[in-house]
Amino acid sequence: MRRFVISIVLLVLFAATAQAQPLRVGLLLPFTGEYDWVGANVQPVAQMIVDEVNDLGGIDGREIVLTQGDTEGTVDAGFTAAQKLVNADGVLALIGPTSLSFSGGRQVILDNGVPVVTPTAGTTELDRADTRYLHRTVPSDALGGRAIARAATDATYLAGEGAYERPFLMVGQAPALISFQEPITRGFEAYGTEIAGDLRYQTGKPSYRSEVQEAVRADPDLIVLIGSPEDSARIMEAAFQAGYQGDWFVTQDQTTPEFVDLIGPELAEGIYGLEEVAAEESAERNEAFQERYRAYSGNEVQIFGTNTYDAMNIAALAMLRAHLADGEISRETIADNVSVVANEADGDVAVTSYTEGAEALEAGQEIDYRGLVGALEFDEWGNIRAPFGIRQVQDGSWAAVSTVPADALD
Repeated sequence: MRRFVISIVLLVLFAATAQAQPLRVGLLLPFTGEYDWVGANVQPVAQMIVDEVNDLGGIDGREIVLTQGDTEGTVDAGFTAAQKLVNADGVLALIGPTSLSFSGGRQVILDNGVPVVTPTAGTTELDRADTRYLHRTVPSDALGGRAIARAATDATYLAGEGAYERPFLMVGQAPALISFQEPITRGFEAYGTEIAGDLRYQTGKPSYRSEVQEAVRADPDLIVLIGSPEDSARIMEAAFQAGYQGDWFVTQDQTTPEFVDLIGPELAEGIYGLEEVAAEESAERNEAFQERYRAYSGNEVQIFGTNTYDAMNIAALAMLRAHLADGEISRETIADNVSVVANEADGDVAVTSYTEGAEALEAGQEIDYRGLVGALEFDEWGNIRAPFGIRQVQDGSWAAVSTVPADALD
């Protein structure tokens, strides 16, 4: 009898311990290296949502814990970080990666069936990569490239200048950068403008004098520059020294205050940049989020902040629905529930936060999460459509110029 009682007690203790195990979510992002700012932008927003979940008692009595995997912004380090998070840390889901390291961690993620909701990877490699485990709250570079072409060829999206007629494309020789090349080229063609030329340059060079000379010989009125902030700074400095008088258009990686500081306000003045922005219908929610994050962290929301808010909310709500509907929180059940909590279906209750979603789910209702970037309707490949903001450096800082709506990119 005594052995029986002891066995029961041990079983109860084991079950209680198992239930109390944290729900680990990995941040597969660069925290060091040239793109360390991405991890720095994403982590506090994700932690804010995790704190909200845990303050409500967690999920099934278990707290969410964020675990970092530093990709360093490279393919090789991305593979190592994914291996660590997936196999050593045993994370249930991933926030990230970026376009820079996606190819490194891709097979590890898919082989182990780890659900991903990335707020940072626009790479076209993700466009048709998987129909079960991969989702993103940032639009594809296929749309981003087209948005650049649309803005550059339509004066209504520019700050007083006319449309550009001789764009030239410079693209760094790296997968995450090349991802933009075809969409931009096709976009210009679709909007009736033939590019004056293009070139791919080796990344990480100390000088780009010869590449700039080739670009300038094409007599462009606009150079669309796809590259890292450091390479872009060297290229723009070389172009200035070569007497280039045209304008510049850059992508999200350079549309940051840090980039303006890197090249200096004088050289940066007038540059156009691309940025993901919220849809009009979510403007009030974004204002509330900005205030909430400012109170939480003492800082302003940076690039990928809104995308992270949506990604972390969706991941947490998918965990909760997995617990309530399936009785188990696992990689498989989370993957099954990502689109369920995000995509609209008949009878769904519209929610805009984890707290709202949890109340509805626990009341036996189904939900449609409405995000800061707009309606988050994942297609069969986990992609979304969203608007893009056109920014320009004016008086030493980025200013909003216009918004290219998603339906303008058809």
